[in-house]
Amino acid sequence: MRSLEARLHFGLAITLALLLLVFWRVGYETLRGGTEALVRNRLQQDAEALIGLLASASDPASLEPIPRYRQPYSGHYYVLLNPTGDPILSRSLWDSELEVSPLAVGESAVWEASGPEGQRLLVWAHGYRDRGRDFTLAVAEDLAHLDEILAEFERRLALMGLIGFLVLVLVQHVTVFHAFLRLRPVYADIERLERGETDQLTEQVPDEILPLVRQFNRLLHTLAQRLERSRRGVADLAHALKSPLTLLRRLLEVPVPAAEVSHHDQIAEQVERMRHLMERELRRARLAGPGTPGRSFNPAEEMPVLVRLLKQMHPTRPLYIEWQAATEGLLAVDREDLLELLGVLLDNACKWAESRVLCTLAPAPRGMVVRVEDDGPGCLDEALDRIRRRGARLDEQVDGHGLGLSIASDIVKLYGGGLILGRSPHLGGFLAEAHLLRTVVH
Repeated sequence: MRSLEARLHFGLAITLALLLLVFWRVGYETLRGGTEALVRNRLQQDAEALIGLLASASDPASLEPIPRYRQPYSGHYYVLLNPTGDPILSRSLWDSELEVSPLAVGESAVWEASGPEGQRLLVWAHGYRDRGRDFTLAVAEDLAHLDEILAEFERRLALMGLIGFLVLVLVQHVTVFHAFLRLRPVYADIERLERGETDQLTEQVPDEILPLVRQFNRLLHTLAQRLERSRRGVADLAHALKSPLTLLRRLLEVPVPAAEVSHHDQIAEQVERMRHLMERELRRARLAGPGTPGRSFNPAEEMPVLVRLLKQMHPTRPLYIEWQAATEGLLAVDREDLLELLGVLLDNACKWAESRVLCTLAPAPRGMVVRVEDDGPGCLDEALDRIRRRGARLDEQVDGHGLGLSIASDIVKLYGGGLILGRSPHLGGFLAEAHLLRTVVH
């Protein structure tokens, strides 16, 4: 059963059915016990009336009891057991008998017995002492009328239960229907999202659906960031290729006799430049690796693979790449974003390091910090000043620190953070410290 609405209806129907069965059983037993208590109380009152008549009569055998005890098979009977004589029976028993055992003085007993014409009787008996004589008086009443009342009660209770069950199921159906109507704005936003009229889903939804909508919006935000970064990367690459291609086209327009060795060298230089740009983009894609959008970053799983890949990309240099994570578990930042950020910063450090590269991942009050250091020559203060003045948009045609820093700066900006550049206090080389906000460390 995959439908939430069907599950809710099924669960409510089962719950209501069980509750109604319990209510019916408890109500029936309560009513039955109450009516039997009333019958017992009436039997005790009749017994007291009979004892009063007995006390005023000179001969118990000539006792003239209450009228309902004189009519044959009236459903009201009594038996008086006298140890010194035969038992005295009510005239209503006619020629039938009612088995009663003698009771000690002050002892009472209640039981059900079969009476005349198969009547189901409730019998109440008590042991008495009057004027030095001990005797037992048992009074009985037919429960047929009680059974009719209980049967009618059962029928009415079943009818009321069925009507209540249907009404509650209908009310629940309407309630669930209107609850799911509150998801209509989400459906509308999904259609608007397909048409490009919005970039996220509304959060005006029930509390139970809100976490799912927020996670979906977070995934949309991540995809939008990645798309924006990809567009910028394509724009940068197109801009970088524009100049070499323009120069190549002009060189090709020069008449062949006029083409000299210098033209050939220029063409080779521009081709090499384009090859270098292509290699840089391929390396960037290789470092980012495949992944699922919105997946969190696990340092224990990702960093050893990234370190091994960097060593393969710099096979001619004996590099010791060390990484440290100040927290365990997943980092709530997009895996591909952090892999690309670490890849370009570590690749840049590997180019300039003498032998050692250090990467540190640490939590921050509102996010996390990625710190990459190397033991290379570092960057001159004048160059650092130029980098800070011009921002992260460096000259991407120069094979230096700027190749990776512009990419890193784009990623950091998308997370509302900043990129700090300087000299490493531990290794003495270049330091790149990226502060990522809007992240959570699990």
